Amino acid sequence: MKRFLAIITVLSLAACNQSKSRHYTKEMNFGAFIIETPQSWKQIKAKGIDSYVGGIAIDDKDTLHFDLGWYSNTLTEYEPQIVERSLLQHMQQPVDTTELIIVERRKGIDPDKYKKTNVSWDTIGGYRAKIVYPRQSGIGTTGVYIDSLWVAGSDVDRFNLYGINLKPENEKKVLQVLRTLRFRKK
Repeated sequence: MKRFLAIITVLSLAACNQSKSRHYTKEMNFGAFIIETPQSWKQIKAKGIDSYVGGIAIDDKDTLHFDLGWYSNTLTEYEPQIVERSLLQHMQQPVDTTELIIVERRKGIDPDKYKKTNVSWDTIGGYRAKIVYPRQSGIGTTGVYIDSLWVAGSDVDRFNLYGINLKPENEKKVLQVLRTLRFRKK
């Protein structure tokens, strides 16, 4: 009897947690895809030229952007530009160094050390997905890129949904929410 009561208690608690989590989330329907988000997130409409674009306002500071089309950004972080300090000293005109990594000696420097974003791969909504997230919380891109959703016209539709420099608590929420993506061809 004790065992039976324990099982009933565990099942009841699980059911409460499920209904509680549903109470705090909502489905956002964007036509071509659906995503489950916290209740407070709001849909943002935008007008694209050659693709379907829009966004989601997480709060007053953080926003996610999406692009579904042929030319969606792959969310690939480019190799950092690493330059030896001595080369800059010999320049005749000033150089904008804001995007440069300046080192004493270039030899033996691993560019990967200076990247801001981690990459992992998973399956989301039945599609192979590239998931990106910052190495240092709050600095970099958090999001997903899917290379091939379906053929549209003469090319393949791609998809990204991402935010830049999100607050750490929003990064975590976004990485959870991305897993709820479901797609349907328009």
